[in-house]
Amino acid sequence: MDGWQEPSLRIARLIEARYGLSLPLQRDRLLGFLGRRSAQDQLQLADHLALAPEADPVWQDLIEAMLVHETFFYRHMEQLNVVRREVLPVLRQRRTAPITVWCAGCATGEEAYTLAFLMREAACPGRITATDLSATSVATARAGLYRRKPGLNSFRALPDEAWRHFDAHPTDPDSWAVAAGIRQAVDFKVHNLMTRFQSGETVDLISCRNTLIYFSEDSLRQVEAMLVAASRPGTVLLLGPAERLRYTDVFVPMTASHPQIFHWPLPEVP
Repeated sequence: MDGWQEPSLRIARLIEARYGLSLPLQRDRLLGFLGRRSAQDQLQLADHLALAPEADPVWQDLIEAMLVHETFFYRHMEQLNVVRREVLPVLRQRRTAPITVWCAGCATGEEAYTLAFLMREAACPGRITATDLSATSVATARAGLYRRKPGLNSFRALPDEAWRHFDAHPTDPDSWAVAAGIRQAVDFKVHNLMTRFQSGETVDLISCRNTLIYFSEDSLRQVEAMLVAASRPGTVLLLGPAERLRYTDVFVPMTASHPQIFHWPLPEVP
């Protein structure tokens, strides 16, 4: 297959089968991970991975090398403004209990915390469960500590008024911590999107932005089924600008101007 050599292709197929990551996404990262390992060593690695559970350290090291961790606060601001103005007020009016949110593919937590900021500002009480395949990223997200540094950093799109959601670090002037009250509203967990979320729990809002683009076509059907399984009539689904749904018609665009904001329409009242 187009430039792949055995047994690296076998390892790539194992990754795709378990985690859904497409072969083009894997190629350069996997070859970098394998380095100068001989073909025999790669075959032994493939044999090990085929039998090892997800918690195996070898699997964990490999998956960390495959993932893209790029994210920042208030990414895709135009879409978030619609969430602030239109989505959260609708969910708040519809529910007497606090809303439930799933942030899938949360990386190091900036997106999940951004949703928490928006909910706080909209006086929309709720609970966010944020998940990612990377245990290292989840640990960073739980800590909620971020550093301002030159170039592409977590704060590069942060509005001035959003600084109120952070506390300055007592000794490092370049580090800022998400306020404790915000952190308490977000639960971070390691989760494989190819498997069912929260054992059947359904939520009011799902953010799965810039995540589906990393999955193979064969895996997308399964991932979209997992998103539907976590939803119910009325659930809103956020995708990234370059993403679309291919295998489910449960969700339809909520607004004509932002086709990546979907919802599961409620039944019409006679």
